Amino acid sequence: MERGETKVTLGYEILWKFIIRPPKDVYPLHYLGPNQFHFNSKIYIRKEYELISHQGYKMKSSLIEPEPSYRPSKQMPIIIYLHGNASSCLESLTILSPLLSHNINLFMVDLPGCGHSEGEYISLGYYESYDVGIIVDFLENLPGTGKIGLWGRSMGASTALIYAHRDKRIKAICLDSPFANFCRLARELTKQYISFPDFIINGILKIIANTIKDKNGIDIFKLNPIEEAENTFQPAIFIHAINDKLINLQHSIDIFNIYGGEKSLKCSEIGGHNSKRPKRLINEVISFFEKYLQNDVNEFDIDNNKKFDRNDNNNEMMQSFIFKDEVNSNDKERYIFEKEEIDKKNMEEIRNILLNINENDISKENSGTKINVKDNNK
Repeated sequence: MERGETKVTLGYEILWKFIIRPPKDVYPLHYLGPNQFHFNSKIYIRKEYELISHQGYKMKSSLIEPEPSYRPSKQMPIIIYLHGNASSCLESLTILSPLLSHNINLFMVDLPGCGHSEGEYISLGYYESYDVGIIVDFLENLPGTGKIGLWGRSMGASTALIYAHRDKRIKAICLDSPFANFCRLARELTKQYISFPDFIINGILKIIANTIKDKNGIDIFKLNPIEEAENTFQPAIFIHAINDKLINLQHSIDIFNIYGGEKSLKCSEIGGHNSKRPKRLINEVISFFEKYLQNDVNEFDIDNNKKFDRNDNNNEMMQSFIFKDEVNSNDKERYIFEKEEIDKKNMEEIRNILLNINENDISKENSGTKINVKDNNK
């Protein structure tokens, strides 16, 4: 193989891995926090589960809920948090305190191919949407499970959108930075960093799509979460950072415009794709879920001596209070939200790869001369 072809082959290999096999966010397990902790004068438990995914992989997950004697009702609402690609269930810890303060339990999961779960690849919402069904079935069989909501970010938001219309048990969804169409997203990202004509970009996508289909069985040209929006009728709240450089705000707007159910769109002027959401935005989402996931009045049996303190000052104490005996909260914050810099480095690497791919390389593919893309990690 010629020297130039070696660069191109390596370039395509990095590109397809960037899509379905990004680096795993293998975090220290103690970052999940203790199995029992105090919050707002209540005792909570975090129980770990190992579920089997649609493809047969073990998924590491945890359910965080009050210890039985502190439950405000027999059945309590629960949020299933779905994280982004190259991420993990640690994302959900940023919303834990507000959820608990409003009597909403949290189910956190490392989706296949992420965190401490098994799996070679991710599928950007395709297989993950089937895994959501497995999680919902599991939770429905647990005693005390009330109404269920989905809170998804990035890949997780698109996963939630793909799944929700299939299951009436999902009562409300939060879509944080979903992508409408994957190939559209890929074209936008490419043009953001380098000026390529459309036929070059389409040729690159065709080569990568063939490799991904061989590896994972999915067709990236059919990853169109927006197609599900018109038939999805659960109440939904969309959130998106105005300055998101990875998934443009227009993706959320386009999905929002055709979404079939009751909806609202909230934008953040602070941060980008992986930035921590402002407190006011988190509070709006929590209020949204509280409205649509609350039990009927006659389902509650609240002990007035065990009411939750919803003081905002307590919410601010979030991780430092819950995890003070486990890990320094500032370390965890830095660990979770260092994604912005990682994104910048990844996109710069992608830009350099694309600069080494030219029209001749695409012509080889179109004429039937295959560029072999090997998986050197196996």
